[in-house]
Amino acid sequence: MAGLSLAAQPPPSLPLLQDRGYIIRDCGASTDQIALGLDLGKEPIGAAINVAKQGVSGSHGFRAFFKNDAAIGPVTKMLKDIQTLRPARGMRPNIFKAQSPEFICVTPETRSRYRLRNDPYVFCEQKGQFGMWFRGEKYVFLCQKFFTIKISPPGPPAKFCPRVIDNMFERKGYLLADYQKYLLIHELVHFYLGQKSLGWTTNPNEKYRLNECVDMDPKNSLKNPMHWQYFVAMVEQKCTDEPDPFAPPFPLPPGALAADNGNDSSVAFDAI
Repeated sequence: MAGLSLAAQPPPSLPLLQDRGYIIRDCGASTDQIALGLDLGKEPIGAAINVAKQGVSGSHGFRAFFKNDAAIGPVTKMLKDIQTLRPARGMRPNIFKAQSPEFICVTPETRSRYRLRNDPYVFCEQKGQFGMWFRGEKYVFLCQKFFTIKISPPGPPAKFCPRVIDNMFERKGYLLADYQKYLLIHELVHFYLGQKSLGWTTNPNEKYRLNECVDMDPKNSLKNPMHWQYFVAMVEQKCTDEPDPFAPPFPLPPGALAADNGNDSSVAFDAI
């Protein structure tokens, strides 16, 4: 099928699960797994909203990630959008219509089938991506590698909470949020931020590691999806230890984290 012309390509598969506020396409037997990840990801959102309403006087990383009480409104709005899966405007293929997010399992035919500018299959196969969101599109693309990680963290709450040492999160803190349901939250943040979202081509680039997120200024913290991913994970897993973003060693000097190659899979889950 890869050699067929665009006109000869089969139409996109019928929408699945549209009544839940999202659409899953081309995923076959994996459809239910993605739906489960989305449903599980929504479960802690209510608790995260309640924590966010407390602002910096609360816990679970709000001050470390979002810095001040001016973020209460934007953070709670984003979390409510994810909780309700609100349709959003300004996305191709119809920028004037409010559209639900669509999750696509990537195949060699995905680019031609959805008439995309970039080829998600290349990013999946050659760049080791777990998934991606293309700026301006309503689609979230999931690679085969996405299905190699667990849906939810195993074990009791707080098992993977990162320690804070010398006012920085420990390096293995990526274990906190390296699960399908949190990665899906990450992509929904991209979807709702739209053109405001940080990514590979923005200045600054999207940041992924815990201490990079703590180091980011308040304005860009609200544009960086990992902030929400980590925050929801800390709320759900009852993590309360967090660094002070206004105390040394923050702000970090350029290159301070260069030696930390952060082997978290979420680094390969990005906005293109």
